[in-house]
Amino acid sequence: MLRRAVTELIAFESDLEARLERERDVVRAYPEALAAIERFRPTVHAQRDRLVSYLEGIGGAEAGAAIESGLTFTPAAGVSGALRGICVAFNHGAIGYAMLYETALRLYEPALREIAPEHLEAYVDAASTLYRLVPAAVAWELAQDGFHCSCICPMCGLGACGCVAHGTQTLVEAWREAMAAESALPGFGLQPPKPESELARAGVRGGERLLAVDGQEVRSVADIQAAIRKHALGEKVRLLVQRGSKPAREIGVRHVSDYLET
Repeated sequence: MLRRAVTELIAFESDLEARLERERDVVRAYPEALAAIERFRPTVHAQRDRLVSYLEGIGGAEAGAAIESGLTFTPAAGVSGALRGICVAFNHGAIGYAMLYETALRLYEPALREIAPEHLEAYVDAASTLYRLVPAAVAWELAQDGFHCSCICPMCGLGACGCVAHGTQTLVEAWREAMAAESALPGFGLQPPKPESELARAGVRGGERLLAVDGQEVRSVADIQAAIRKHALGEKVRLLVQRGSKPAREIGVRHVSDYLET
C-alpha cells in the first residue's frame, strides 16, 4: 500500500516537473509568476528524488509506465490560467502527501512519517504563494487587452486602484476563515477507537470529543500526549469525554504504550 502511494507520487512529481518547465514560456512576460515557478521547480525535483531513494531503500521500483500520476494537465490560457493550473497541481500534491502521511501514521512507517509532512508543507506553501498572485495576474492581463480599472471607489477614481489588493485580501481571508472554523471547536475530535483498545472497552465511539486529561483542557495531539506521558506505563489516566450535546463524562483508562526513546 505504501509502496504504491509513493510510486504514484513519484509519477505525479515527474509530470509536474515537466508541466512547470512548459509553463515557463507561458508566464515569461509576467516576472512574478516566472520567479515563483523557478523557485518551486527545484523543490519538486528534490522531493521526487527523495521518494525514489526511499523506494530503493525498501527494495521497490521507481514509477513505471503502468503507474499514473492521477492528475490530467490541460493547456493553460494566459498567465492567470497557468497559475490556476499549477495551483490545482500543487493542491493535488498536497492532498496526496496528506493521504500518504495518514497512511504512514496509522501503519507506523517512521521514514514516511518524516518525509510526507515536509513535502506536504512545501506544496501548501507553493499553492498559497501562487494563488496570491492570481488577482494581480488577472488585472495585468485585462490591462494588456486595454481594460483598465473602471471601479468608482475613491481610491480607484484617483488612479490608486485597490481592486487587486482587495481581491487578494478576500482570497486570503476565505482560506483563513475556513481554517478558523475547525480550530474553534472545543476539545479534540476522536476517531472510532481500534477494537479492544482502552477507549473501545470504555464505550467511546467515533465523533465524540476529548475535552480534558486529568482535569486539564486539551486541544491538540501534543496536549494529549504530554498529559498522558506524565504517567508511567500501566498507570490510570482520567479522560473527560463528551458525546454530542450530552453531559461530559469522566472515564479511567491505562497508559499502555509510547515510542521508544532515541
